[in-house]
Amino acid sequence: APDAPLGRFAQTDGGANVIADVAAVHDLIACDHPGLPVIVFGHSMGGLVALNFMLHHSSRLHAAAIWNANFSAGLASRVARIILAWEQFRLGSDMPSRMLPRLTFQAWGKAVPDHRTPFDWLSRDAAEVDKYIADPLCGWDASVSMWRDLFGFVFDGADDTNFSGVRKTLPICLVGGEKDPATDGGKAVSHLAGRLHRMGFSNLVSKVYAETRHESLNDVNRDKIMDDFAAWADSVLKQP
Repeated sequence: APDAPLGRFAQTDGGANVIADVAAVHDLIACDHPGLPVIVFGHSMGGLVALNFMLHHSSRLHAAAIWNANFSAGLASRVARIILAWEQFRLGSDMPSRMLPRLTFQAWGKAVPDHRTPFDWLSRDAAEVDKYIADPLCGWDASVSMWRDLFGFVFDGADDTNFSGVRKTLPICLVGGEKDPATDGGKAVSHLAGRLHRMGFSNLVSKVYAETRHESLNDVNRDKIMDDFAAWADSVLKQP
């Protein structure tokens, strides 16, 4: 929207507003296509959103695909929350975070050996990286409040008790990249898969693709990844 500032979900309750937005889209789908099975799909930040939507609205979903998302609520995430609380006190909630870009995007960019740009961590396809750099809606600095909203998603998704209302037979697809620094080389994806298995989720598919970076659908092996996803989606849509 013309009056919507980049880098902020909402002045207050940003995370809840995002989930409400997703629910509004699902309301529209249900109205226009009654009875149509719906798969929620989220990548990266969208993966945080998709999983949190699943926690609150799983009865509306036929399946969920959560890709390249990190729900590790360990020491680094707890320190980040402390930094953000301090930045909100010093800078305010609507100002860009000064520290979090260094700890995330800048660190991920440096993690790629012989990188051509600071964004090579996204994909091995140089053309896709250049598209990202050239896009005015990419690369902006998130506000302190948006970072806090995102870590709210992370910590809610890291709490096993929040999954109690999700049916254990819900088809779930997890995807990661072996060379994705944002998910610790896919380890965060495998960790989430292990948690879901331990919680009793019985209809889970998880794969970490070799050599793949963060943007699975924009990397050089995207055709294989998309074929695998299409096959999974086709199979789960045949399930009752």
